Amino acid sequence: MAYHCAVSGCSNGSYRLLRWEKERCQQCQLPRGKAGSCTCDPPFKLHPFPTSRKNRELRQQWKVLINRTSAKSRGKLWSPSKDSRVCSDHFVDGAPTAENTFPTLNLGYVDANKKVHRVLFQSQLNNENSRQKKKKSKSSSVTHHNEVDDPPLDFGPTSFAAPSDLGFGTALTLLMMYSLLQVYFKKCRELHRKVIFLQTQVDTLKRANNKSVHSVLLKNDKDVNFFTGIGSGKLFSSLHSYVAPFVQRRWRGVSAISNKIRKFTRKPERFGPNRRLQSTDEFLLTLMRLRLGLLNFDLAKRFSISESLASQIFQSWLKAMANVLGKMVYIPDQESLIATKPERYRHLPDLHSILDCSEVFIETPKDLYLQSATWSDYKHHNTLKFLVCVAPNSSIIFVSKAYMGRISDKALTMDCGYLDKVPQYSLLMADKGFNLETECVARSLTLYVPPGKRGLSQMTPDAVRKTKKIANLRILVEQVIRRLKTFRILKYELPLTLVPSVDDVVIVCAALSNLKEPIYKS
Repeated sequence: MAYHCAVSGCSNGSYRLLRWEKERCQQCQLPRGKAGSCTCDPPFKLHPFPTSRKNRELRQQWKVLINRTSAKSRGKLWSPSKDSRVCSDHFVDGAPTAENTFPTLNLGYVDANKKVHRVLFQSQLNNENSRQKKKKSKSSSVTHHNEVDDPPLDFGPTSFAAPSDLGFGTALTLLMMYSLLQVYFKKCRELHRKVIFLQTQVDTLKRANNKSVHSVLLKNDKDVNFFTGIGSGKLFSSLHSYVAPFVQRRWRGVSAISNKIRKFTRKPERFGPNRRLQSTDEFLLTLMRLRLGLLNFDLAKRFSISESLASQIFQSWLKAMANVLGKMVYIPDQESLIATKPERYRHLPDLHSILDCSEVFIETPKDLYLQSATWSDYKHHNTLKFLVCVAPNSSIIFVSKAYMGRISDKALTMDCGYLDKVPQYSLLMADKGFNLETECVARSLTLYVPPGKRGLSQMTPDAVRKTKKIANLRILVEQVIRRLKTFRILKYELPLTLVPSVDDVVIVCAALSNLKEPIYKS
């Protein structure tokens, strides 16, 4: 039979003993095993569990000390099989003896010493109770068979004999005090057992609460992509380690800022109270709201925190991610654009970027002016509009601030100042709504847009072919915006409380979109 040690992390077993017997002894230089003449002791011995027939209580205490849970039924203790053993490395005397009957060394889990002390204390209490019961039965049998003139009165675990020189009242008072003390000690023992039981429950609940949410949800790369929009678990860990040092305190608004300067003798690692969530879980909460568009109430229930705390965590991490990851949305130099340009855009060597505007739904404001200013005739909804500029390698190189949805594409492009950031003699591609020929000529830029009807009832065949050609190339910006809208916080209606942070939301989603693979390979 292949025996093995049941303690977690211990690799001792019968296989190691067989290997030890096949080797030659280094001390006496003699062969081991049955055929050998070496008399050295083996490195360890394997001791079986106490059987449930002979000593069920001792077997249960061994199971509690080893602290392994059953794989089939969660929350229950693991029951040892016939092959399960405990090696001598876990006993004080190298084997279970009368003085040290429990495995107490190198048990392989956290807080093992506390559990050992509790089990030893419980066994001592049980031994004392059994001894007291035996004394009680002996004393009762002795007093029953031997008749004495003045027998001592029996109270509790020990007997109390009233002295003869005291008066009747004093002796009665002492007997009553003694009986009360016995009741008190009995109650103390019961309360102590309850404290031990509740302490074990508290420890199990602490272990359950300490289990992080990201370890439960993010089990593989597919889960990471679904919940966060990031391609792999390694990239998730890298981004967290990159952003986490910039999240020092939670944002609670301007009203929470104090003018008083606190002086620390020693600078703390993190300011404020202890965190309810781990740093990785806070990062996951922020990404889940961006990716899935969840509400604060839903996130609070998922992470077992309050709704206000979920909002504070999201705002703090969003600001840090916008400052850190926002550097990933930048306008590269012309050499980098040419080197990463896909094959389908090689015939346009001066192509710099493709422009288009996108809109995000918002809740209807109460103010009538804001209702009118944010109303979009194209979407038939109150919206916020922003400019998206995409390089030929399908990376977002510029995102403007959010404007009210009533603004035109031309006015938005001119106000955000993107044309001033584009190098001269570059080619820009846009839709018909971008009437920027004069502005581009003034900046030595070329604008490549589909031709319009220009008063004709029908387009000419050349215009149709040119429109189709430009549309096949300009479709890239539509695909990138659709990838950007996979972060569902931009796909559905934004609450008005999130409108002040919409610029940070858009820049973070754009930076995370740039981490994905290009649509067309270069």
